[in-house]
Amino acid sequence: MQVEIMRHALDRVPISLIIDDSTLLVNLNYFFIRDRNIAANENRRWEDIPVVHPESFTREFAEWCVENGVKGKFSVVPCPAALGRIDQGLPLFSKAQQESWLKMCREVICQAFDITPEMITHTFVVDLKTFQPLESRIWEQYEWQNLPTDQEELLIEYIATACAILHNVGLTPEGVTSPGGFGGHPLELYAKVAGIAIRQVTGNPTPYFFKRFAGETVETPVWYPEREKGIAVGEILASTGDWTGSWTGYDEVSVDKYITSDLQGGRIPVLINAGEPAIFCSHWQGFYGMHDDDRRGFNTLKAVVNRLKQFDPDGVKMQWRKCSEITNYACAKEMANISVEGDTINLDLPVRVPDFTLRLKGVTAKGISVDGIPLNQVKSRQAFKSGTFFINGDSTLIAFNPKDRQATIAIK
Repeated sequence: MQVEIMRHALDRVPISLIIDDSTLLVNLNYFFIRDRNIAANENRRWEDIPVVHPESFTREFAEWCVENGVKGKFSVVPCPAALGRIDQGLPLFSKAQQESWLKMCREVICQAFDITPEMITHTFVVDLKTFQPLESRIWEQYEWQNLPTDQEELLIEYIATACAILHNVGLTPEGVTSPGGFGGHPLELYAKVAGIAIRQVTGNPTPYFFKRFAGETVETPVWYPEREKGIAVGEILASTGDWTGSWTGYDEVSVDKYITSDLQGGRIPVLINAGEPAIFCSHWQGFYGMHDDDRRGFNTLKAVVNRLKQFDPDGVKMQWRKCSEITNYACAKEMANISVEGDTINLDLPVRVPDFTLRLKGVTAKGISVDGIPLNQVKSRQAFKSGTFFINGDSTLIAFNPKDRQATIAIK
C-alpha cells in the first residue's frame, strides 16, 4: 500500500486574500506618501487621498467576505506612520471611535482573516522607548530591506513589540507581514527572528510571515522545523498581482486579469488548474478607493468572486483558506512521519491540523477507521470532507482531524 500526504487539505487548491496596509480607521497612505515625498524627493499624488477609511465601509467589506466565504490575512499596522500606538490611542480619533472599530475587527474581520502586524509603523523605524522615528530617519521598508545582522536581539524585540500591541487590543496575530521590502535580506534571518518574536508573544508553535511573491510554482516554505518540539515557521507567498487599486488606492483595477468572463483566462484559472495556490496580493487602500462611492477594489473583488463561483460551482477544485491554515498545513505535512504495516498506517504528527488528507493506492478499502473511529464513505468529491473517505478509481482519499500526535489508521 502506498500512502501520500496530499499537498492541499481535502485535495482542494487553497485560495486566499492577502490585504496589506490596513489599520485602525486611518488611511496609512495619506501619511506614507506625504512623508515619503519629503524623504525621497518624490512627487506622488497625496493631497486628495482620504485620511480615513470609515468603520462602516470596513464592516460592510468584512461582512461580505464572511457571507461569501472569502478568507485570508488582514494587516493591522500597530503604530501607523508613527502617529500613535493603537493600544494607547490615536490622537485623530475619540476613544469611542477606536473601541468601536476594534470590537468590529475582533467580531467580524477575524471570522474571515488572520490578523498580522505590518511591523510597527510601515514608515519610519522607531525608538522602542519613545515610539518616535530614529534620528537617522530610516524607514522600515527601505533601509531595513537589509536587516542589521549584528542586531538580532533588536530585531526580535522590534517584531515582538509589533505583535504585543495587537495582542493588547485582543487581535492576537498569527504571523507578521513585511512592510514593503522589510526583511528581504537575509531572508533566513528574518524567518528566524520572526518565529522567535511571535512565539514570545503568542506561544504559537507554527507562526508565519509574508514577504515574497511566488515564481513559476507557488511554494509554501517551511523554515526551521524541529520535529521533537513540533515547531516551525511557515511562509506564505503571493501568486497574483494587485489589480484591486494597489497600494496607492488609485491604480489599476481589472477583473479579467484575475479571471475572464469566459472563466478560461486570467491568473487564477491558470493557478487552480495547475494545482498551485491562488494567493491574492492586495492593499486596503484599493478596496475603498478615493471616496465611499468609489470602492473600485471592492467592486472588482465582488466580480472576481462571482466568476470563481461559476468556475467551481460544486466547490471541488478550490477552497478559501486563511493564510495560517495554508502555512500550518504545510508545516504539518513537512514534519509528519508515516509507517505502513500491512493494512495499518501509523502516523507521527508533531503538528496537527484540521482536514489532514491522505491518498492511498494499492488497496481496496471497504472501511477505514482512525484511532478506532470509523470514517464515513462518500460517493462524490463534493461530499468529501474531514471524517470521510472517497474512492476514486485506483486511489482512496481520506481526511480527518488528528487529535493526538500518534494516529493509527486501519484499513478493512
